[in-house]
Amino acid sequence: MSEADIRRPAFDTEVAPLLQALPPLPRLDIETIDELRVATGPGPERVIEHAAALGLTHEEIVIDGPRGPIPMSVIRPERLSRPAPIYYTIHGGGMVSGNRFTAVIEVDELKWTAEHGMVLVTPEYRLAPEHPAPAPVEDCYAGLAWAARNATGWGADPAQIIVAGASGGGGLAAGTVLMARDRAEVVVRAQLLICPMLDDRNNTSSAGQYTGAAGGVWPTENNQWAWRAVLGDGHAERDDVDHYSAPARATDLSGLPEAFIDVGSAEVFRDEDVDYASRLWKAGVQAELHVWRGGYHGFDLIGPETPLGTASRTARQSWVSRVVASMRAPTAVTIP
Repeated sequence: MSEADIRRPAFDTEVAPLLQALPPLPRLDIETIDELRVATGPGPERVIEHAAALGLTHEEIVIDGPRGPIPMSVIRPERLSRPAPIYYTIHGGGMVSGNRFTAVIEVDELKWTAEHGMVLVTPEYRLAPEHPAPAPVEDCYAGLAWAARNATGWGADPAQIIVAGASGGGGLAAGTVLMARDRAEVVVRAQLLICPMLDDRNNTSSAGQYTGAAGGVWPTENNQWAWRAVLGDGHAERDDVDHYSAPARATDLSGLPEAFIDVGSAEVFRDEDVDYASRLWKAGVQAELHVWRGGYHGFDLIGPETPLGTASRTARQSWVSRVVASMRAPTAVTIP
């Protein structure tokens, strides 16, 4: 069956032209990875300037990680009137590109930090293929544990932690939260997973639908290459894949914090993200799921002011606001 013969949900009519207007993107491989890293790895200057305009300060601290030093950024209000939540965010880029400054402005994370009086912490985790699994998720967990230990020094509350991430960072966020549950050293209150990269097997209907040009900025072929970089050849057929690195492999999702998951209806991650939300519900975990009609991967970054982009940003803002309010509220009685 040719690509043209595959039935698939179409891109939203207002975000589709924005994707078509982008210059052609090369297929991800060892020859093009450096080009992708340049495109997705902004310098700190714009983020620091934007943070300052919101009344936020930026501090860089290098911590000792399990496999060497990890640069961290801590962005927080100049003054805090009460203990602040920690917003621990992990950058996207398929676990092979990007840096800790990637999309923190575009995803509105600096805005949320200022509005809710939070302390934003983000790690410069190691990237595959130079540093395959479990290095990326181990670095992310090490940064989270460090943030929890140092919270009070920033005026933050280590009992009020949101772990967030988009795309590859969303997968690492989910894995970091699983690791936090199992190691029982850090209490995470909520997880924000934006179009997360969760399943290395690429065997869903959406993985079959969004190949080649139909996959936009992140077709299935890119996803397959990235997962090989993270987990090695033959990973999809193995049963011993580390579930912290590929969270869809986890068999027990009980005891996890509440989650927000969103994804486009027209992207490779659609089915694995819907399945993960369903499995969270089955395990008794509260989850809010949004599947954005006609959204391709990255539609919210490419068309943030379109009706679809605005709707997705509004939904995330609402969830963050409600979670922060619930963390700060007196403990409620839980009815079995």
